Amino acid sequence: MAGWARWWPLTGVAFVGLWIGAFALLGDDAGNSDSEILAYYAKDSNRHKHVAAFFMILAAGLFFIWFLSKLRERLARAEGGAHTHTALAYAAGIAAATLWLVAAAFFTASSFALDEDEFTLDPNTYRILDTIGYTAWFSGTTVAAIAVAATAVLSLRSGLLPRWIAWLSFPVALTMLVAFFFIPFLIMLGWVLVVSVTFIVREEAQTAEAG
Repeated sequence: MAGWARWWPLTGVAFVGLWIGAFALLGDDAGNSDSEILAYYAKDSNRHKHVAAFFMILAAGLFFIWFLSKLRERLARAEGGAHTHTALAYAAGIAAATLWLVAAAFFTASSFALDEDEFTLDPNTYRILDTIGYTAWFSGTTVAAIAVAATAVLSLRSGLLPRWIAWLSFPVALTMLVAFFFIPFLIMLGWVLVVSVTFIVREEAQTAEAG
């Protein structure tokens, strides 16, 4: 069990990979006009991709919660005392994961609903669901900025992460405050990937020293 324990940062890598896969499945949007929206959802392949993307995002959320739980252990050990920053990072991460899953549900609701024979898609229904989904999605990324900033503060104090990553985390967190531009989410995925790889390398180094 101890051998597997040092590979926990792979949960962060899985989180990133699953989100990238979900983006690839979601592909282009349904369009702007009523006819484009109806034509898009008339294709079984588009609806099936949305359903698959939802389950990938759900899986990404599970891996992210696992990643957060292990990160909380490291943060608490680094902080000691009141664990204020640790609590902030963990709570913000859980809230973000929840909002992302809610967003995914709204994004893919039309595809799920069209599997029911009695449902007829109205383009305005799609527009409302898509708008709510996007609002929830970028709100999750904005909230996650707290987790990134809190991790950076503790890393500067304790050396949990290299100082260059800690300092770089602050501009990452700042960009996440304007997540409605979409790109900040990709920047955040990059941050999670860098942090995960850093922990993998450190866990391996510690195991080698112990051996």
